[in-house]
Amino acid sequence: MKNAAVPPADREPLSGTESEEEWESPAQGWQDPGELPGPPPRTGAFALSLGVLAVVSGLCPWLPEAFPPAVRFFPLHLTVPLGICALVAGIGALRDARRAPEAGRGRARAAIALGAVAAVVPVAVVVWGVSVLSV
Repeated sequence: MKNAAVPPADREPLSGTESEEEWESPAQGWQDPGELPGPPPRTGAFALSLGVLAVVSGLCPWLPEAFPPAVRFFPLHLTVPLGICALVAGIGALRDARRAPEAGRGRARAAIALGAVAAVVPVAVVVWGVSVLSV
C-alpha cells in the first residue's frame, strides 16, 4: 500500500525511488466504512494446535517415571477443557472455510477430530471406572 500522505517539502527522494507521483493524497486513500474488508478467515491453525495440545496432555501420564509427578499428571486436568476449546475453534474455522474457499478445511476438520477425542475419551474412562468400582 502506498503512503497516504504528501511528502514534506524539505525531504528529497532517496536514490530516485520515490517521487511525488508515488505519494497519494489523504483524499485518494479514503474508503467508505462500508467498503472496509472484514477480518481475515480463520485457517484452523490455532484450533489444530489446541487439539494437539489436548491429546498430548492426555498422554502425559504415560511418560517414564523419571519425570516428576507434577509433569506427568498435572496436564491431565487440562485435557477436557483444551479439547472443548479445540472443538469450538475448529467449528468456527470450518464455518469460515465454507465462506472463504482459500481457507483450507483440513486443519479445521483435524482440530474437530482431535478435540472430540480429547474431550470424550477421558469422560468415558471416568464413567467406565466409576461403573466398575461401584459393583
